[in-house]
Amino acid sequence: MDGVSQAGGIPIILPLSDDKNEISQLVDICDGLLFTGGQDVSPYIYNEEPLNETTSCCEKRDSMELLVLNLAISSDIPVLGICRGIQFINAALGGTLYQDIPLQYSTLTTHHQNPPYDIPAHNVNIETDSPLFDLIKTKGLQLNSYYY
Repeated sequence: MDGVSQAGGIPIILPLSDDKNEISQLVDICDGLLFTGGQDVSPYIYNEEPLNETTSCCEKRDSMELLVLNLAISSDIPVLGICRGIQFINAALGGTLYQDIPLQYSTLTTHHQNPPYDIPAHNVNIETDSPLFDLIKTKGLQLNSYYY
């Protein structure tokens, strides 16, 4: 919320509602939408069954955010996803996710960081022909990581 304010915006938290009329009215007054971090994205959104009981989803949030995202796309309202938000946007637009990185993907990168969480934990490479590279003009970054 502070980041939106500091960037000149007025932050609004949308209700966890499945009332299309109510959500549509709220989305209509927004210049942009930020999908934030939080619970796991439901595997059902990307057409998978949950792998195990450790998946922690909020069906009401997933439902509301699907409605919000579809309204944003149809109204050409910009969206930004952070953490869970970018995972949600990816899944809602037909992408997939790893539900459990250590179980489904062999990597030496640790994705469960111990405190302090603001210290970089691993590198990421950025493709030079990507919009992200065009924006930040660097081939790599150090990031923190807290996924489990």
